[in-house]
Amino acid sequence: MPMTITILYLDIFLISKYIIRFVDQIYLAVALFLSFWLIIYVFRRRLEKYNLTVYPFFILWRKKSREYWFPKFSRSKGYRAYEKIALPIGFLLMIAGIVTILYIIIEMLTIKPNQTPTIALKPIIPGVTISISQLPYILLAIGVSVAIHEIFHALSATSNNVKVKNGGVLLLGIFPGAFVEPDEDDFNKSTSNAKLKIIAAGIVINLVLALIALPLSFELPYLPSALSQGIIIEGVLNNTPAANASLHTGDIIYSINGYRLTTLSQLHELLYNYSTITITLKHPNGSLSNVSVNIPNHFLGVYVTYYIPDYIAAILMFFTWLFIVNFSLAVFNAAPLIITDGGKLLTELLKRMLGESNGEKISYYLQSLFLLIFIFAIFLSNRPLG
Repeated sequence: MPMTITILYLDIFLISKYIIRFVDQIYLAVALFLSFWLIIYVFRRRLEKYNLTVYPFFILWRKKSREYWFPKFSRSKGYRAYEKIALPIGFLLMIAGIVTILYIIIEMLTIKPNQTPTIALKPIIPGVTISISQLPYILLAIGVSVAIHEIFHALSATSNNVKVKNGGVLLLGIFPGAFVEPDEDDFNKSTSNAKLKIIAAGIVINLVLALIALPLSFELPYLPSALSQGIIIEGVLNNTPAANASLHTGDIIYSINGYRLTTLSQLHELLYNYSTITITLKHPNGSLSNVSVNIPNHFLGVYVTYYIPDYIAAILMFFTWLFIVNFSLAVFNAAPLIITDGGKLLTELLKRMLGESNGEKISYYLQSLFLLIFIFAIFLSNRPLG
């Protein structure tokens, strides 16, 4: 998600506070992570009776699955139409994944010092590359995305008369996952077209989820009239009516002269129409007050933006991460990188074109090459610039 942060003012005191907070976040993240896994490992024997297999920093829960998943739905005309559309889109996403990785490498090799890349591959490390406060949204988005991804693999297996053998969930470090395992004999006996459909169905549903999440993540903040519950003061200019009336950063303007405010245009209109105003404020501590302010030049002297309640901000944050996670899965899981669905897609395609043995061998070599290129792109994205 491209974002530009303009730092207007930062003194030594603020820098020291930031460093301390940053280091504290790292220590807290590491302490919580190690404590959780230590407890899990100590009680691993007791967890085995619940079908949980515990390894260092890895938990796996596997259970025999139903053989066919929602056959009425998965064998319907509507779902089979989705499969037909998903197949070519899956290959387009594979190409998009390869192109994206190559684009990142070219940009990172040609970027000038102090420039910000338009796209980069940054690992998600809570307390280091992202704030710990973002972790619940990320984990929830990953859990939802991976679960739906695997469900669509299972649906397409049923659609193509391939039994599902096992299903389960896993936790790798802090990241949740899910999986379904088609019956190996059924899968191998099925047609090449059926195999491709089963693989592509999971890839493309992540693109669908990304498109659903997109307007609910980046676009909603630009619909203030539907979301805003007031105007929040982000800064106060010195020697202005706002400063003289003791307005402070963090105060929320709910109304002026009894008129309810939700948009900046309403604020501008009221300031233009009156020379003396009574502002109803909600302060950060939750208290309310009315403040009279003289504005002979129709100028208040504040920096403001829309006030969005915490629960709405939380929903927006979840959908933002839902978009990021699903877009990343749609593009990079579609790239042929050995462990990805894109790798399976390439293997089945080449086996169909070149024969079982040659197709699998060439696919493995190509996937190994693309994996090395992907690792190189990650390295370039995280090296210091300048």
